[in-house]
Amino acid sequence: MTILDFVLGFFKRKGNAVFTALALEKAVGFLLVIIATHFLTKNDYGAITYANTSLTFILPFIGMGIHQGLIRYGSISKSQQEKKVLFNMALKKGLFLSIGVWIVILFFAPFVTQKMENSLQYLLILSFQIFSLYLLGIVKIYARLINRNSLYAKIVITNTVSLLISVFLLTFSFDGIGYVISLAVVPFLVSIWYIFTLKLTNYNKLFVSEFKVKELIKYGLQLSIANVISQLLYAVDILLIGNILMDEKLVAQYKVANILPFSFLFLPIVVMTSDFVLLAKKSKTDKGYIKSYYLNYLKIFFVISIAMLLFFFFFSKELFTLFGKQYSNDNNLMFIFSVGVAGALLFRVPLGNIMSAIGWPKVNLVVSILTLVVNVFLSYYLLNLYGIEGVAFATAFLMWFSGLLFLGVFIFYIKKR
Repeated sequence: MTILDFVLGFFKRKGNAVFTALALEKAVGFLLVIIATHFLTKNDYGAITYANTSLTFILPFIGMGIHQGLIRYGSISKSQQEKKVLFNMALKKGLFLSIGVWIVILFFAPFVTQKMENSLQYLLILSFQIFSLYLLGIVKIYARLINRNSLYAKIVITNTVSLLISVFLLTFSFDGIGYVISLAVVPFLVSIWYIFTLKLTNYNKLFVSEFKVKELIKYGLQLSIANVISQLLYAVDILLIGNILMDEKLVAQYKVANILPFSFLFLPIVVMTSDFVLLAKKSKTDKGYIKSYYLNYLKIFFVISIAMLLFFFFFSKELFTLFGKQYSNDNNLMFIFSVGVAGALLFRVPLGNIMSAIGWPKVNLVVSILTLVVNVFLSYYLLNLYGIEGVAFATAFLMWFSGLLFLGVFIFYIKKR
């Protein structure tokens, strides 16, 4: 496979539609932050950020990971009928299991927000995302399973535009409460619309899938645990700053500094979203294709990574002005984050997804655990030594550390007979 084959295949699978949709989603996500930082006080935005970050620990467990199993087993299923059966299996069982996850959140919410009490009301409202994000997730997955990336893009765009309109109107009218209500409710309404419009609950109930719920949960839980631990790479720093320094303004400042660098992570996600189903199928018969695929990916994203680093090196100070006068450049945080993101672009994100596609979810789990252990100690040490700049250094280092671990496993996989 050449780079040209790689690019043409991406367009053939409507990867450009996925790119457009996720780029719009990322741009609107940035606009939502702009709306929040201009319409809300810095304290309120910090409290919402803390509440949102707290949820990252448990959101991967929505549906007890069945949605993760849906994308893997749906990819290798033999018929469209079986894909629809698996979707409905995930819909019913996943929503039921999500109720338990939601109860856990409600119980622990007062304890999690004990040192930042203003976050409690926001966390309780945002907890409804357990249902809304799960529904949206499996609807998008089904679109990918039937090889309709254009439909996937349409769903993403519908949710994104609806969210932007809702956030603007409700934040302007009801401040922070309106902001979080939009985040919690809009994905739910969009999901219900597509489930009924596409008639996804109509299927042959007599058809028996070769895959069982237990298989989906077993695979999905491993990835869910790995994902929640992986999310700690982006959450431990916020929680440490909030609990040790107990300063909502520093939480908001730190969060604003990483928004733009982290937004570049959508690029490998676009590629992996477009091609995950293909890679899962190829993993059964054509290991050489996966090797060639990643090498071509690497060539393209090396150039993108260099361009990104130069961009933040020269313009990070000016970029801070986008967030308003109450935010200012703070020790080149944006550039520090961009160095870490380069490691995620080249290794962490693509190889983590490839491990999932080939059916090795345990690799994600082990790498995530190792990264978490280093993360907690390194972030705590550097926070006390250098403040929020030290935590940024820890995050950047860990993106490269975890990425190189994935690279080692990938090389083992390619050489294994």
